Parts: sequence; C-alpha cells; structure tokens
Amino acid sequence: MLAPLNFLYKDNPGAYIDVSRYPGRAQQDSVAYFNSNYVQYISDSILLTCFTNSMIDRFVALGYEVTLEESADVFLNSDNPKWIIQLSQLQLEENFTPRYIYGYDDEDEEYYQQYRQNSITINSWLEVNHLNTENARKQLLYLSGYIEDFPDQNVSLSYYDGLFYFNDARDTISMNDIYKMAVSSGKKHAELLFDYFMNDYIRTNLPKSTANRKEMHYNYKLNKIEAGLIERFDVVK
Repeated sequence: MLAPLNFLYKDNPGAYIDVSRYPGRAQQDSVAYFNSNYVQYISDSILLTCFTNSMIDRFVALGYEVTLEESADVFLNSDNPKWIIQLSQLQLEENFTPRYIYGYDDEDEEYYQQYRQNSITINSWLEVNHLNTENARKQLLYLSGYIEDFPDQNVSLSYYDGLFYFNDARDTISMNDIYKMAVSSGKKHAELLFDYFMNDYIRTNLPKSTANRKEMHYNYKLNKIEAGLIERFDVVK
C-alpha cells in the first residue's frame, strides 16, 4: 500500500540573503523562494503526480499489486504478507556551483570568466513497514538524486579588436527536465524498493548459520538477480 504526498518542500540554499535586513528564518525562506530560478515556478501537484504515477507503474511492471491508502480497509484485512510505503517527505532543492572558464592571449596571459552551474535535487524520506510476518519491522529510508546544467563554454580572443568573448552554449535545466526527473525518480524508488524487499526476504529466510551473505540486485533489463548493490537507500532509522 502506497501513501503518497500532497505537499512538496522547496528550498533554495544558494540564494543570497541580506541577513541584517531579513533576520528571521521565515523572512529568509521567503526571500530565497522568490529569488529562485526554478522552485517557485514548479507545480507541486504536477511534480508529485509524475513521481507517484511513475513509482506505481514501475511497481506494477515488477509484479507488485499496488493499493492506495483509500483502500486501506481491504488491504489491512488481508492475511498475506504486505508492505506499507509512507512517503514522509519530498524536497525539491535548487542550488548552483561557481565554475570558471579560462582563456589565454598570445603572450600566455590568463583571463577567466565565472559562471553558474545550476543543479536541482530531489530528496526523499519514506517509511516502510512490513506487516503480517514474524520479523515485522519499520524503517525510515532516504534517497537523493540530482540533475545539473551540462557545461559547454569556451573563451575566444578576437584579434581584430583585442577582446575576449565568453561563449556560453550550456545545456541548461528546463522546467520540463525537472518534471522528467520526477518521473525517473519515481521509477528509481520502485526499483530500489524491489531490491530492499528482496534482500529483506532473503535475510529473513536464509539460515542464520550462513556467513558473508551478499546483498542482491534484480537487473530488470536482463531479468536476472546479481550479487552486489549498485545503489541503495540510506537507512535513517
């Protein structure tokens, strides 16, 4: 059973804020929000719908039957082993990294230009609860993923007028890229949860005398189980 979110946290930690003019935390949050290039324009409902629907679609493709919390009575009355996934918090974070591009004249004197490389991160916290098993347990999991501008800059020297020019041909993040990221993130969450559920099953059913048990990964493209996790959730508690 999946309990989705209806609220998206948004943050812009890279914003410049005059703390002497805006000393309060609420004021600073407001200034950062309205000085953002992305987060203030993102639709919460569209992003959350993209994330949740993609997560459900991937779960179904991986063989799970997914129930939403509106059908909780039917779900909870079943005696079958089951998982409850509560999306506790989803955060969209905008930031940037200062980058530099360098150029040299015919006397090897160095010139440079600073530019911003924008990044957008989706941070998630989700609570997973295993029911109707002898080893029922609840854990809080964390995952973070990001996209960023693709840098493609150069500095050219015009010998005609003796000036340097900064040629900015970056592939910058668009709003559509952020919504696509939400789709990819929802899919990724389902795939990593598949590994999490599979390894929990192995851990529960493998004889306790077995030593050096490896974490396993399901490669859905090759339809095979492989040893070793390429990616995983961080267990918060």
